[in-house]
Amino acid sequence: MENNYFMLNPNSAAPDQEQELAIMFLDIRNFTGLMESQPGQTVIQIVRRLFTAFGQIVKKFEGRVVEIAGDSLYIVFGLQTELKVAVNNAYQAAQVMFHTVNLFNEAYAEPYYGGPLEIGMGLHAGKVFVGEFRLGSAPQLSVMGLPVNIASRLQAKTRELDNDLIISEDAYQLLVNEQTIVQQQTVQLQGIRQEQQVRLAGKSYGTQQNLDYLLAISG
Repeated sequence: MENNYFMLNPNSAAPDQEQELAIMFLDIRNFTGLMESQPGQTVIQIVRRLFTAFGQIVKKFEGRVVEIAGDSLYIVFGLQTELKVAVNNAYQAAQVMFHTVNLFNEAYAEPYYGGPLEIGMGLHAGKVFVGEFRLGSAPQLSVMGLPVNIASRLQAKTRELDNDLIISEDAYQLLVNEQTIVQQQTVQLQGIRQEQQVRLAGKSYGTQQNLDYLLAISG
């Protein structure tokens, strides 16, 4: 019998097109500790609440969630806008998501789950291949290319650099009205041969949440 596992049906997938997008990866940083300290169903409810809110934020800023994998999100911006708008939308969405986590921590995580949640994000911009393929009956968005790998590695680098938002220099240069002096650094990313210029655009893990909590209880 002929093996058709790797045969593509040209009628089931749209052809890939090159497009410049803003690419963001987001990860819940202390997810494993939460899984160890809380019942599994509780953790699932927490993540679903947050990801539902994040999905609404992404939609508001004209982005699209490509994939949800456990405690991580893969998001793109710019499918319907030009790249500069896409990068600025992604940056604004990131700020709203950080604020949302702070509110969630104050209302739920700290009083009920024993401590704040933290997220890390990597943001990059570049030319990728965008298409659709069918996995079963529903078409799935496919966004592939080296910029995707770089964005993913930037998110992974947030822990090592103790900064919850790392933006590539390519993306940072497209930001409008960003007056804050942001530290520039050259980094080596796992699996990427060329060194990358990045901006440490976030905060140290735990700093902002603890500050917000102290401000809240002090009135």
